[in-house]
Amino acid sequence: MKVFDLSRYRGVAIVAAGAMISFVALHYAFGIAFGARAERILPNQRPLGLELHAKNWSRVAALDRMHRRGQLAPDTRLGVVIGNSATQSGIQRRVLDMYATAANRWFVLTSAGMSFENLESYTKPIFYCSLKPSVVVMGVHPQMLVGEGYFAEEAPQRTLAVVGRRQRRLESRWTVMRALRAIPWVPRLLKLLDAHWIVKNRGSVADYLRTRAYDTRLAVFRAAGVSAEAIFIPATEPWDDEPLWWWQVDAPNAEFAKLQTKFWKKHGHFKAWKYRPDGPQARSFIRLIRAYRDIGAKVYIVLMPLRSPARAQIPANARPCLLKVVRDAFPGDPPEIIDAETEIPDQYFADEAHLSHLGAERLSKFVAEHMQEPTPEVGDRR
Repeated sequence: MKVFDLSRYRGVAIVAAGAMISFVALHYAFGIAFGARAERILPNQRPLGLELHAKNWSRVAALDRMHRRGQLAPDTRLGVVIGNSATQSGIQRRVLDMYATAANRWFVLTSAGMSFENLESYTKPIFYCSLKPSVVVMGVHPQMLVGEGYFAEEAPQRTLAVVGRRQRRLESRWTVMRALRAIPWVPRLLKLLDAHWIVKNRGSVADYLRTRAYDTRLAVFRAAGVSAEAIFIPATEPWDDEPLWWWQVDAPNAEFAKLQTKFWKKHGHFKAWKYRPDGPQARSFIRLIRAYRDIGAKVYIVLMPLRSPARAQIPANARPCLLKVVRDAFPGDPPEIIDAETEIPDQYFADEAHLSHLGAERLSKFVAEHMQEPTPEVGDRR
């Protein structure tokens, strides 16, 4: 009778045991290094999504292509407006094209939310355009010194409805999973796996790795002098003149304004101690100004308006704190500040921060009036 020799599988058993021990050890090692919930690698600010990144890159790539192909006038002096969605709704490119002589072609590129770090991240494509801006207008709120800290979102409660081949693949997958769960010991094993650090935090780890890879690629591309057109597929045209939803609202939307106020309260915008002239948002703000000056642009800072009920809730130290950041960082040559905080009456708002079409026209003309002097050559440091 043939005897089954287990010693033949000793090597396989040692490898399997080593892999299992390593897998268990990684759970504790990553937990100590990055926190039980991966809090040390979570984003500092609320993620805005890849769609906005893609939109900004494609528009700047289109502008880069137009410049490289000679489709812009040789004497084009580019003016760039950056800010959040309130800047997007409040400062109209066409009005600046008509009235602001500091530049003769204007381009609006924005992020979303009250965060300088997000603004810094989502407007990076400008530095990869072959046509450098002569003027940069930054639409800011003092609340951006607080930022929008990251709050982990709840997991989706159900699978989105799908049809066709993907639906059949999902049904097949769930059939296999149900069959596996019918085996007595499988649910216990899956529960143990779900508790492992790598499995539990896989989404956060994937986002972190994607972010690091993105930043590394951009650093390499910039060092190599690669332009935006080579990095991303250009949009059909760069100017983005599509009508905004806010421009079709004739009066402030009370429901949306209430949600805005609730969101800002959640992120600490109404707490005086949150406003710090030396915090990460302030450092990001200073980096932005210096980065645009380093490429030869004159920087204007527009203090954007809020509707009076929201403005009344902002701490009294918020505005002085923002001005102190600028004054301390650039004591001899501060950027010019255009104060529009109280310039727009409440009836011209669509909510607490975004302007209606009429409000945007008023603000755009007000900003343009302060940018009438021609800008020196691009190479001049401001």
